[in-house]
Amino acid sequence: MKNVAFLLLLRYVTMGILYGCTLFSRVNCQSCSVITNSTCFDLDYCQTASDGIHGLECYKQYLENHLTCTWKPGTRASNAATYTLIMEQIDRSKCKRCKNILNTFHLIEGLFSKNSVTIWVVESDPNRNCSKAIFKGMPNQLVRCPPPSQISYTRGQGKLHISWKKGKNVFQYLVQFRESNMVTWKTVKSDNNHEVTVSGLNRSVSYAAQVQCNPNSTSKRCQKCMWSDVLFIPPELTEEPDIVEFITELLPSGKQRFHMSWKYNSNVSGYSVTVKEESGEFQETFNTTLPEISLTLSLSAYLVRVVAFNSGGQSPAYQRKIPEPQNIVLPGQINVAACSNESFSISWNKSLVKNYTCYSVVWGLVHGNKTSQSFHSLSEKISLRGTLEPYKIYRFILHLRHNKSPCNLKSLNNSESTYGRTDAYCVEGRPKSGPMNVTYSNVTKTSAVINWSKVPEEDLQGFLQGYIIHYRANDTSASSAITVNSSTNSYLLTKLKSKTIYKVSVSAFTTAGEGVRSDQIIFETKQYELSYIFVIVVCVIPGILMSLCAVPISSRAFKRAKIFFWPNIPNPGNSNAMQEIDRSSPLEFSDTTVAPLFETDTDDKDADSLHIIEESSVMLAEIEQLQNEPVQSNVDPSPTKPAPPPVSDYTTMEFFHQVMPHASIATAVAQVQPGRQNDIELSTMATLKGMTALDYLKQTLCNVYSNATTAGNDTIDTVM
Repeated sequence: MKNVAFLLLLRYVTMGILYGCTLFSRVNCQSCSVITNSTCFDLDYCQTASDGIHGLECYKQYLENHLTCTWKPGTRASNAATYTLIMEQIDRSKCKRCKNILNTFHLIEGLFSKNSVTIWVVESDPNRNCSKAIFKGMPNQLVRCPPPSQISYTRGQGKLHISWKKGKNVFQYLVQFRESNMVTWKTVKSDNNHEVTVSGLNRSVSYAAQVQCNPNSTSKRCQKCMWSDVLFIPPELTEEPDIVEFITELLPSGKQRFHMSWKYNSNVSGYSVTVKEESGEFQETFNTTLPEISLTLSLSAYLVRVVAFNSGGQSPAYQRKIPEPQNIVLPGQINVAACSNESFSISWNKSLVKNYTCYSVVWGLVHGNKTSQSFHSLSEKISLRGTLEPYKIYRFILHLRHNKSPCNLKSLNNSESTYGRTDAYCVEGRPKSGPMNVTYSNVTKTSAVINWSKVPEEDLQGFLQGYIIHYRANDTSASSAITVNSSTNSYLLTKLKSKTIYKVSVSAFTTAGEGVRSDQIIFETKQYELSYIFVIVVCVIPGILMSLCAVPISSRAFKRAKIFFWPNIPNPGNSNAMQEIDRSSPLEFSDTTVAPLFETDTDDKDADSLHIIEESSVMLAEIEQLQNEPVQSNVDPSPTKPAPPPVSDYTTMEFFHQVMPHASIATAVAQVQPGRQNDIELSTMATLKGMTALDYLKQTLCNVYSNATTAGNDTIDTVM
């Protein structure tokens, strides 16, 4: 059983070695053997060919005993090609063959350094005929320095910079280069042992280059230096990426989406996009083969830089700033208190502590450099150290970070959000300069418009509260001042005097007080022109005169119209009512009572004269006495006599009909008081005729005045 197990183990080890040789160390799987035949190289059917194996070189490095041979495969060789190396030192009758070499180099050991050696390498490919390459030399004379390793290059501004790893015992290198479509090489020497710069190249042309050590700078330890593989250097990228889109979109909860796309006309290997916070806390570079990028960022300001690159270098960079969004509503509010000139405190809503413990504060001058400070806090406020200058405005921004302590950023994309922002002064002062560009316009006889520009923010030294306009006339020392709000940049001065010189200046003020006034501006209001005054005289004065003349004319016209539309009221003495009263009265009036009332030298129908009524006071007294004396009667008092209507300009027939039953009243009174029948009848008639006489007097006076006005009489004789 032990033997079986050992055989199985040996089988698996052998298979593993063969498999490992096939995958990882294919050269070590070759088979080398010493040939004892009289002819060492027996592959005469393989010939050298221009498209076959070529570039066979064999050398040994300083203080090394083995010989290293390298070659280049045929231009049409497949991955299945294998190589056979045959080495012969004829002076020593030594011949060695190594088969199934899969790489393009091989180490030869056990050579005699003072005897010449011939080396053949044969390329065998299942898809084509074999080809061979031959090398001959003296081993002790094949000491060479290999090409440098880790060669890299960059192009830019018409220059080619090539660098490599420093070599041992080599102090200078040679670089040869040419345009890709040219044959002739140009050679330059390096100034040191690790780099060289070639200038004056055509930026739009591709180049080829090689590097080797300089045999004259190797302390005689290398008789020959080997060239490196050819470097193919593409044309220089001379233009910036052409930006197609540069968009920022506000998102909820204090974030913004940034998207940028571009295009490039030349063939490139890729693009490099660098996004950096303006505060300098963190930056990140994104390499992509696509001409676009999208990120979710906080509401800070960022610097974006994008370049295109290829194996020869990179293009000029396109740079642009993502500005800090303005006039936005943030999720929260922060409060800043300046504890001293060297520290300040920031506080926020304590409900944030439940979900966030990592914060970042970006602060600095509003229009200056800003700094950032991240911190871990379990409370709703923190004090930070920093120098705050008086009279300068600072901006403070608080960011929330989702990661746990430590709170430093690890990536820019979707890693923090902006909570609040505020501006603050450590100490406020008065504006140290006045508003700019103070001018005037639209000057009239009594007004003018004053315009100005804002005070530079660095000169405000506090939060602007408004402006004060100072103005005065040149002929007085008293000045006036008008205060306007901070959003106003022009004002209309009114109630100015015509043809007067005015001096105006404007100042701004903060909570600390009024600042420096601007330079004075001087303007003169316009005067009234002679034509304007002439228009006033021609239009206004005739209007006044016409108004004065129109008063009597209009009065007369009104009176004539009144006479035409409303004729004179007829004489009530000639009315049927008065005649009916005369016929229905059974009484005979005495001469002493009634006669004087109607005694006149003129006709009763005359309404154009004024009649004097004598003894009217005695008569009225008697009438009043009779009216006030109570009358006893058995007559039923329930029927009430309707009240007479109010006396107007003339007495109507209806009124006289209402007062006609005086005869029956007198009869009833006579039955009750037979002795006073005549007195009552007399009093009743006197009352009626007295009222008629008074009304007649009123109508007579009105007729006299109307006739006098119509006839143009100047006076009216009045008898008292």
